[in-house]
Amino acid sequence: MAYLSLYRKYRSQTFGEVIGQDHVTQTLVNAIDEGRLHHAWLFTGPRGTGKTSTARILAKAVNCEQGPTSTPCLTCDHCVAIADGSSIDVIELDMASHGGVDDARELRERAMFSPASARMKVYILDEVHMASPAAFNALLKLIEEPPGHVMFAMATTDPHKVLPTILSRVQRLDLRRIPAQLLADHIRDIVTREGATIDDGALEGIVRAGDGSARDALSVLEQVLAYAGGKVTVDDVRTVLGVSAVQHAIDAVDQVLAGDVAAVLGLVHDLTESGQDLRRFTLDLVAHVRDLLAAHAAPDHPELIDATDEHRALVVEQAGRCEQASLLRMLGILGEVLTQQRQVAPRLPLELALARLAVPGADGDVAALADRLARLEAGGESAPAAGSGHADGTGTAAARPAKKRKAAARTGKSKAQKKARDADDGPAPAEAPASDASVDATLERVEAVDATLERVEAAWDSVLDSVKSASKRVYAVFEPATPVRLRDGILTLRYGRRHASFHAERARDSGYADVLRDAINELVSIRVRVDTEVEGDPAPAPRPPTVDEAGFSDTDETDEPDEHTRTAVDEAESVTIDPDKAQAQAEALLVSELGATPVE
Repeated sequence: MAYLSLYRKYRSQTFGEVIGQDHVTQTLVNAIDEGRLHHAWLFTGPRGTGKTSTARILAKAVNCEQGPTSTPCLTCDHCVAIADGSSIDVIELDMASHGGVDDARELRERAMFSPASARMKVYILDEVHMASPAAFNALLKLIEEPPGHVMFAMATTDPHKVLPTILSRVQRLDLRRIPAQLLADHIRDIVTREGATIDDGALEGIVRAGDGSARDALSVLEQVLAYAGGKVTVDDVRTVLGVSAVQHAIDAVDQVLAGDVAAVLGLVHDLTESGQDLRRFTLDLVAHVRDLLAAHAAPDHPELIDATDEHRALVVEQAGRCEQASLLRMLGILGEVLTQQRQVAPRLPLELALARLAVPGADGDVAALADRLARLEAGGESAPAAGSGHADGTGTAAARPAKKRKAAARTGKSKAQKKARDADDGPAPAEAPASDASVDATLERVEAVDATLERVEAAWDSVLDSVKSASKRVYAVFEPATPVRLRDGILTLRYGRRHASFHAERARDSGYADVLRDAINELVSIRVRVDTEVEGDPAPAPRPPTVDEAGFSDTDETDEPDEHTRTAVDEAESVTIDPDKAQAQAEALLVSELGATPVE
């Protein structure tokens, strides 16, 4: 007998052998036992989950000599013929190659004839979504009202491509990805029946490579057995598949949590030297971090982690040493790596991302600093090495009192505007540790400034709407701006490079700025002056004079006139004018210059 591949050799032959699809098989069993069997079925789901196998079992159930029965005997002529594909009354068609309108018409004509020997003529239409619209329309009436001896069992991985008129005439059963633990048990049973053994780690790797598909997992197992012989190990799976083992993802997260940059770079180097696909490793790492997040956020819902029991235990243990904010940041950075790896060589983006994750805050990211504070408070990161801070240790985050660390975390909210303000200030010189009272007072002032800016930011859309209602031209000037700083009564707006030559210049003009000031004063009750900066430019020059709470400058033009001005005013006010004399002078001027005669 010719060799059969494992997925053909161990194909499910009864409803009870179908793994992970109890909701489908129980429906069919009840329909057969109760005599409520529909004439047209549509099996949908991912590849390798048992759609065609279930359709064949259904054909056996209705044509078995013991039936119709939900437990076909598998020994009668009809069951044997259907199993080996030689039955002339069970017709399997691949609609990818028989999906034309002529094929549909031929099928419709042949369906009118009674079965040759079986009880029912069953048409198994695989990949039915590949049929053309014309073919669907040609089969429409037949599927709706077939002869009593005809049954349709259709299978597809893309049910949304099937015409709604077909979907409304069939009973749809959706098959799901096979859970990892069930698939692992199935593979271990097959390995035992093949007279071989397999390690737990190797089994985990094969299950993950199968990704919920029994056919894919068995294809991988067959390849590994051909390489390893009777004993399958983790190294065998890694060598055959050319992908990283699950343990590598776990090790990478452990090294990131420990802040060991050398270790993560060494891990990437080892993966590269062994010829493994770094893109695949990144995908495995993202999937693992996602499992960690699920275990951390929903510990009472183990079904969210599709893994074997052994692997789930490892995930839960590692998740207990992580912070939720850290996991979210990992997912965000690794997601960016996946995008970058499609454009450049995959090694450098992965190394940079792992280094950033291992040393949070080194790149100046406010979110990373908050991540590091969370790790320190949870005890998940060791203190920095000697030399990174003051000599007495007061310069390290770990040496600060918990009260100050929490206050710093509150003021370190991840907003681009606050990051820009911190960048403008530049690095502060090293000073002696401040007292608790001075630190608290400084934090209160910073929080007050942030609160004032936050009020402007929160009302910014409303401010722009008010400006727009006053003048669309002024609105066009301020619409691209972003408020980034509010200090000493001066609101600084940031513009991008493309708006530097026109918008930023116009924004400082009093005719435009006054409209914005009035809107802010009306909506936020704050009197401000407007300044601008362009993204990427160096720190601005010294700012204008301070504006007090009433909105007046220290140098507003309210000074008294000087001595010379007061003397001139006094002399002008002391002059006495005679009305009659003035009128006579005016009349004489009219006569001499214009020759006019005054009218009495």
